[in-house]
Amino acid sequence: MKRFLDVVLSFLALMVLAPFLLPIIAILRFTGEGEIFYIQERVGLRGNSFGLYKFASMLKNSPSIGAGEITVRGDPRVLPFGKFLRKTKLNELPQLWNIFIGDMSVVGPRPMVPKTFAHY
Repeated sequence: MKRFLDVVLSFLALMVLAPFLLPIIAILRFTGEGEIFYIQERVGLRGNSFGLYKFASMLKNSPSIGAGEITVRGDPRVLPFGKFLRKTKLNELPQLWNIFIGDMSVVGPRPMVPKTFAHY
């Protein structure tokens, strides 16, 4: 039942939000470095890794530049439109796709990055 609700709710959310997602995709494609999505490795159920989708808000290869994986206030690696996406949390909306395909659930813990998961 939970998986059924995840699929239905994420599908409905994607359809309702499509008018907002499409302009964001277009803006990201034609500004910055042309990247639309950032895929971050996360650890999900039973320790299985998957790619967590987010809208790209930073320069490519940003973990290997400057402060590394930590983002600080006024970080020069964050693109101008990326600042807006991060401030409004719109960069998190592609995670609805992760819910739809079964990597995540609407209700449940946020999947951890492998480095943090290793401590457990």
